[in-house]
Amino acid sequence: MLLKRFFKIFSLLFVLVVAGVLFLFPSVRNTIVIKSSDVLTIFDQAISIPFSVIESKSNDIKNLSKINDENISLKSKIYQIDINHSKLNRLESENKELKDLLNLKNSVSGSKQVVGEIVDRNYSSWNEQFVIDKGSSDGISDSMFVLSSGGVIGVVDNLEKNSSRIKLLVGNDISSQHLTLKIEDKTQSIFALLIGFDDKTGEFRLLQIGDSVDIKKGSLVSTSGLGKYKTSDLPVGTVSSVKKASDQLGQEIRVKPKASLDVNRYVLLIGE
Repeated sequence: MLLKRFFKIFSLLFVLVVAGVLFLFPSVRNTIVIKSSDVLTIFDQAISIPFSVIESKSNDIKNLSKINDENISLKSKIYQIDINHSKLNRLESENKELKDLLNLKNSVSGSKQVVGEIVDRNYSSWNEQFVIDKGSSDGISDSMFVLSSGGVIGVVDNLEKNSSRIKLLVGNDISSQHLTLKIEDKTQSIFALLIGFDDKTGEFRLLQIGDSVDIKKGSLVSTSGLGKYKTSDLPVGTVSSVKKASDQLGQEIRVKPKASLDVNRYVLLIGE
């Protein structure tokens, strides 16, 4: 009980002494206030550092999320632009192809003229055949020529009601079609049989049987109208060279195709 009273008296005296010192000595009071402020400032800064770091990281995460969303949006837009660009190129190519076929259609003769679209083309036989969406119900016959921009590229090989298989003139067995072509000279027409295609030079190989005749380089080669395929004067190509046949029975004539054999989508069928 006595000790408790002593501590109360001591505490009171301490407070009174400190208050008196602060009152009597203003410089001490100011120093204490300044030091206290410094301590509080340091303490406040120490306490605020973790919160500042957390707030900074939170803002960084928000910014990264925003940038990621913008990046995804930009990629989507770029992807759509690429798709639209691809569609535009395809449509421009198809438009040019159809315009070329229309010009060709107006410049050649034939009682039947039908535009067909390629619907199937096998990779293993890409350079030999393809299937179109027109058949016997559309007026197609197995004696029709097939043309792309420039001239003849093939013939109808197999006929169905709603589709047809087209054999290109570059096939290894094209000689089996017994296709006779006509070479126009200034004074005469020379007939030759299509016997093959040279993949290395990109030329048709024709065989002219009989006595050798003078055939000029650059002479126009067209369909003859002889045999199964009755339509004549459809452009095929131009003579690039002439030499004696290996069996000495005539001349081998090389012809540069007038049309592109790598058709994209549409072809023109012409026949009687």
